[in-house]
Amino acid sequence: MQSKNYIFYDLETNGLDYYTTGIMQITMIDIDGNILLNQYVYPFDKRIDCTNIHGIDEEKLISNNAIETSDLCILIKKIIRDKYNREDIELIAYNNFGYDQIILENNFKICNIKIPNNWYFIDIYPIIKELYPNIKPNYKLKSVYEFIYGNNNINFHCSKEDTICLYKIYKHIESNKDIFNKYKRSLLQSDLIYHSPISSLNGYNKYMYFEKKNINSIGDMYTIFKNLNYDNDQFKLYLKNIGIYSDYYINNIIKQMTMINYLSNDN
Repeated sequence: MQSKNYIFYDLETNGLDYYTTGIMQITMIDIDGNILLNQYVYPFDKRIDCTNIHGIDEEKLISNNAIETSDLCILIKKIIRDKYNREDIELIAYNNFGYDQIILENNFKICNIKIPNNWYFIDIYPIIKELYPNIKPNYKLKSVYEFIYGNNNINFHCSKEDTICLYKIYKHIESNKDIFNKYKRSLLQSDLIYHSPISSLNGYNKYMYFEKKNINSIGDMYTIFKNLNYDNDQFKLYLKNIGIYSDYYINNIIKQMTMINYLSNDN
């Protein structure tokens, strides 16, 4: 059987906000463990921040031949096209649905560079939570890696090291093939996102009972948001009425619906 076109990746960035965060480093590894890309980047707004987390400052960007964000987007497309032609690819990250996919898509949008509709995204984070429900003390990448492989002197918050760890975690769980489609979704900016399973909504868990309420896809949820005229307060009330009482989960769902609306329109 032909291997899937899996690409494992991680980002280091200058913030957390979905709309204003720029990429400062990205690493991509293929299904065979080969590094396709390890690139430092000047954020689109030139704001050097979060250095205390990832250690990337202006000097490091200069010494590592950082490129502009627009050039990065072009480079990523070229690398993927050269290796996979026009085949479907699946980009795998840790907390992909909650962060990396959104930041990657928005940086492409800011640079006015289109992402092919046959790029899909898989999040290892909810897969790990389902397979290993009792990892302590948390589900950060470091904790999960050490749970599986023991303590290691790894420089976490470096996209290269984090992507290597992600790849090794995948190799440990790759036999659980059926679960990967459950946590796979399309580009948020593509109409295909409406057909992605509701389980690929960031923060989903089976106790939300969405499926029993005929909410089987992200499109079903987005249609409700749209029918409420994209009104966050009305949508929040709706979510509480169907049994989602946690403000954390409610705000998480609202942020995702808002990002789909934002990314799919010319703003």
